[in-house]
Order: sequence, then structure tokens, then C-alpha cells
Amino acid sequence: MALLACGPVAAQDAIAWLQEGVGLSTRVMSPGEWTPAGGLVHATDPLTLWQTGPDATLITVPEAPARVIGLIDREYGRSILMALVWSDAPVVCGEDLGTIGVDTGLAGFLTPADVAALEAYADPSLGTYHGTYADQLEAEAPTVPLIAELPDGSRFPVSGSGWGDGGYPVASLRDASGAMVAVYAQFDTGTDDWLLPVSCGQASHRPDDTSRRGATALR
Repeated sequence: MALLACGPVAAQDAIAWLQEGVGLSTRVMSPGEWTPAGGLVHATDPLTLWQTGPDATLITVPEAPARVIGLIDREYGRSILMALVWSDAPVVCGEDLGTIGVDTGLAGFLTPADVAALEAYADPSLGTYHGTYADQLEAEAPTVPLIAELPDGSRFPVSGSGWGDGGYPVASLRDASGAMVAVYAQFDTGTDDWLLPVSCGQASHRPDDTSRRGATALR
């Protein structure tokens, strides 16, 4: 792992922390708010639904409205990351939550109920990619995040990853009280490393250190 920054840094909310850390000039785009009913989400490819089976890891998140945001590279228009942001509290630490396996250039955050709704919607011969769902994805490209909606009313955030396939890190960000302020999936970076927070276990021993460290890119 490569150290991207070390020592005390100025307190930043999640969006500022992400924008500074990705190593690119980005703009923020948001399609609105989304509430993860049940407080559990899968980070997954929203067409293949990899990593959503009965043994898949679920991320525990606040069951409260989150602002869905995407960071878009100003120079090339690529999608750099998608995040759910619950709070503007300063980021202190976080955790590496795993990796999304992406095969279609798409990534999303879906609750188990959303996954079930998407599977029920899927055409036996065409899979999930048909009808109103496909129309939404095509209309938005989507290199930017959108909140997709199924005919049954299920809604969930989806973003283009900017690449056809790969493995993309998912991480949480927490404040000084330990509350989760954001969770994000990163698709690209201006450095050689992914952006990951100092773990909360380490931060407990170094309360003034909000440094960021990167893991070797998988793509």
C-alpha cells in the first residue's frame, strides 16, 4: 500500500474529502436522495447482480435519506466514483468494505428488497436489461449517477463505472462519534492507488490523523 497523505489535515466533510483524495479535478452531480430501507445494501453490478446471493456481504448503513452523488472528471467527463452521503460531519476514519465485481460498466447500491424486485422484473430471455429499466440506463448513458425506478416503484442508485469491467473498491467514511457519514464506490483515480480512509481501529490510536491511504488498483 502507498501512503497518499500523512499527519494531521484540516477537517473535511465527505464530499470535500473525496474530491481532494481522488487526485483529479472533479465536479459533483446529484440525482437526488435515496433511503436504503432496512439499513442494508449490496454494492453490485446492477445488471449481473454479482455478489447478491444468500452468502454475499451486506453493508450496514443508516436507514435515513442519503444524498446520492457522483464525482465526474472535469477534463474527460468520466465517472470517478459514486457515493451515498448522510452527513456533512468531518471525516475522521472509515473502513475498506470490499470490492464490486463490475462486468457491464455499471455499479449500484441496492437493498435486498431492490435485488429481489429487479430479479422479479427480469425477462427470462433478456435478463434485467430490457423495458423501462434499460431505457433509463440508456438515456443517462450513464456516466453520471441516476436513481433508477422499476415499474413496482422500487428505486435505487446506479452509476456508470466508466469502464467495461474490473474490480472497484467500496469504503465507508465515519465521523468522530463513529457514525457513518458516507459510503462510496470508486471507479477511477488520478493517482496510482485507490482512495481508502485510515481505518477506524488505527484512528482510535491516532485521533488527530485523518490521513488517506491507497490500495493497489485492480483494473
